[in-house]
Amino acid sequence: MARSEELFEQGKNLFLRGQYARAEQLLATAAELTPTSVGCQFMLGASRMNSDDVAGALYPLALCVYFEPDHASARFALGVALRHLGQPEQANVHIAYAAYLGNPQAPAMLTQLGLAHCTDCGGPVTPNAAGCDTCAATPRSISSPRRRTWSWAHLRADDFRSRLSLPGEQVAQIARGHLTRYDLEGDPRNIDDALTYLELAAAAAPDAERPLRLTELGSAYRRRFACHGLPADLDHAIDCHEQALDRAGADADERVMILANLGVAYGARYEFGAVAADLERAIQFLERAMATPTQDPDQRLAVMANAGQFYRHRFQAGNDPADLDRSIELQIPVVDGTPPDHPRYAGRMANLTVAYTSRYEKDGRPADLDRALDLADRAVAATPGDSPALPIRLFNRGGARLHRYLAHRESSELDRAISDLRQALDATSDGNPLVAAVLAQLAKARLVPGGNSRAPDRRTLEAWGARLESASGASPSERALAGRNLGTLAHAGGQYDLAARILDAAIELMPAVPLRGTSWTDRERRFGEHRGLVSQAFAAHCALGDPLRAVQQAELGRGMQLATVLDAHDDLTDLDRELPQMARAFRQVRKELAGSSATQSVLWDRYGDLVARIREHPGFTRFLMTPRVEELRRAAAGGTVVVVNCGRNRADAILIRPEGDPQHVPLPGLSSSDVEAQAESMVGSAHTGRGDGTMADRLAWLWDTVVQPVREAFPSHDTPHRVWWLPIGLLGLFPLHAAGHPDRPGALDAFVSSYTPTLRILTHAHRRHSAAARRQLTVALSSTSGLPGLPGALAEALDLHRRHPDEPPLLNQDATTGRVAAALSTATWAHFACHALADYSAPSNGGLCLSDGMFTIPEISRLALPDAQLAYLSACSTGYRNLEHVDESLNLASAFQLAGFRHVIASLWPLNDRFGAVASRTFYVKLSGTADDAPRALHWTALELRRQYPDRPDLWASLIHSGP
Repeated sequence: MARSEELFEQGKNLFLRGQYARAEQLLATAAELTPTSVGCQFMLGASRMNSDDVAGALYPLALCVYFEPDHASARFALGVALRHLGQPEQANVHIAYAAYLGNPQAPAMLTQLGLAHCTDCGGPVTPNAAGCDTCAATPRSISSPRRRTWSWAHLRADDFRSRLSLPGEQVAQIARGHLTRYDLEGDPRNIDDALTYLELAAAAAPDAERPLRLTELGSAYRRRFACHGLPADLDHAIDCHEQALDRAGADADERVMILANLGVAYGARYEFGAVAADLERAIQFLERAMATPTQDPDQRLAVMANAGQFYRHRFQAGNDPADLDRSIELQIPVVDGTPPDHPRYAGRMANLTVAYTSRYEKDGRPADLDRALDLADRAVAATPGDSPALPIRLFNRGGARLHRYLAHRESSELDRAISDLRQALDATSDGNPLVAAVLAQLAKARLVPGGNSRAPDRRTLEAWGARLESASGASPSERALAGRNLGTLAHAGGQYDLAARILDAAIELMPAVPLRGTSWTDRERRFGEHRGLVSQAFAAHCALGDPLRAVQQAELGRGMQLATVLDAHDDLTDLDRELPQMARAFRQVRKELAGSSATQSVLWDRYGDLVARIREHPGFTRFLMTPRVEELRRAAAGGTVVVVNCGRNRADAILIRPEGDPQHVPLPGLSSSDVEAQAESMVGSAHTGRGDGTMADRLAWLWDTVVQPVREAFPSHDTPHRVWWLPIGLLGLFPLHAAGHPDRPGALDAFVSSYTPTLRILTHAHRRHSAAARRQLTVALSSTSGLPGLPGALAEALDLHRRHPDEPPLLNQDATTGRVAAALSTATWAHFACHALADYSAPSNGGLCLSDGMFTIPEISRLALPDAQLAYLSACSTGYRNLEHVDESLNLASAFQLAGFRHVIASLWPLNDRFGAVASRTFYVKLSGTADDAPRALHWTALELRRQYPDRPDLWASLIHSGP
């Protein structure tokens, strides 16, 4: 110590006399003797800076700031060094903080840079800025790292960095120290410091070390994402890992690590954005990592554990049981090979618990549930009582116990499940994303048969609602799911006002779920998770006697994907035009909110502030708010919109007319259990084509419980009333327009019916102009590879073409996707007689079967056909609504509406070939000549076919009209 102090004093004196080279020699020796001496490290760095050895100055200055963060002179010198080394963003942070600490040189440099420092926190700000991002906890986006991490050895010769070298391992070690400090203290500024040093270590690394440096940098970017939730950080992480993989030799020791890190980074991006392609890449890279030899058995187990998790994610997305089997297959040896003293022992058992539970939910194998519960017990027992992981493990066990209760109905098992979930909730802090998941499961446990006796009182429900409001760490999707369950529980307990408040808050989260930039199937999966939310909110408002609010909330929370394609949902079309900067900012924060990270609370604050600022501008005062009553009335121009709903505890209809307030019609004879049973029977009888009276029974039930009470709310009239049915939830599967008893007047006699998925889409159709000229496109395929022949299709098409020979028909092999799409661009009327396929798990995979392949729902919806008037889809199930996505109304009929057709004729279930030809011929005979007569022409067609086939409602009840 004495020797070090002596050398330090000598070096310091030489430095003050300007003899920097000699001072550096002495100070370097002193620093080796006492590496934690702040004075030694600062003087050493300053000596090297004054000797123009910027690279050599970096390490001692960084050490000095690490040991003493408030060393003003070291901060300033470090900032200057970082600017020289190509790190201006973090350099500015250090220079600004030096000015805040009182360094006399820093303010002048900040002025030269066009910056100032925040007087509250010391962060860099632009002069006259309205606020400080650091004080607002707004993380800065980091620009692409590719240029900064490009090897200095490959820079142009006139770039002085090409001649520099850095002590890479030492610099990387400082970065690791900052990451450790972040883990202990939670200050995110440590992550930015770590990234800066890792970027420099990677840039200066020799070729042999570069892959290892790059993958370490990528992992740090993933840590930053976990902290801030900025999607660009995950992009940077993947970029770094991919560069590392490109540069690593086939036999490099670090190859397994790089492949695994790359797989995990893609997996993290999938968990954030739910883009299926990222999940596929995650699994591919982890499979490659498992296939690469390694001498480290624990590393191999870690790779297998991660792969098992992502296979389970893929099962959740695609419902392929092989993925779940693979997940369990990988995780069993991981659990068996992990010793009890391993830090991940309990976590690995917990992960396998979830996989076994998922397989039990899929297949109902009792052995899987037994195994899940055994693992859950062991995981909880192996987790310390003060561990932050205990709540998630209690949550997993509570879910498994709930399954056991549902299987055996032993009340003690339900008590244990609820106890686990209550403990998990009590042990989870506000803001933690787990709060939403626990509340969702806890409310579900109270709603199962036998759970009513354990229903919480109002005070408990209000407390849970407050916990959900504070669950800012959860994604919008997770919070909406919890709100649905909790609101349903409040409604079941008769707390209608509380139920409405919770359910409304859940629906209002839906605009925060981003849609653009993800595939249709990704969007379907996301919105399918919330089935029943709108139905419960609608029921709660009806219970409160507020039909207007019921309809407004239904409009806000349904048809999200359709409306986004139409650009009617989130008002962003007008925002893009009038306030483009705010539109970009809104899309960005909405994208960031899709993930679940520790900074969701900050993101929610940004989201709320941005929406409030947008609403301050004229024309946007109701941005993302529920539609006004006058907007709802516009949809009913020329008739009445009938919204029908069946919630868990009540059923209602609401009538919307062009004038007056919405009219509430209770439906006391309709129950959710009957709707579920009848929906299954309805779909089954229609899709099997049975003419055995089953469909007639269903139509009679539909009349008694839904349509007759609605009919009684209309005044007596000599002619049928014009109505648009807007069914919510499973009611969207039923042919409301055809309800009735045999040989008695029914819906066909009372109403001229159409359907609409949402009021906004109907309003949009009303606004489109009627084209004067009819340009008819006719498409027919009598044979399609791999599918039954359709002899009636060709006759149907030729009959139509004889009467309207506007354009040559596209028949059989001529009916390719390209030719059909091109012909649609000039046609105003279109008729399709061909096969159509409906994908019941992912509706957007369905489409029209043409000669060269599928003309899919997304492809059709993207067409822009401003003059399109009428599309007649004489094909199977073109208006069918998928059970899981019933409120999104994703089908061929809605796709043609989005493409621009004002009127669409479609079928709710598979069409009989011969009957389809008869129906279309009758329709065109009844049509007076304009597309706007389509609803009445179809109405008279249904009446005529009912007369001809009175005992086959499965035939004449299938055709429906959508449009004004």
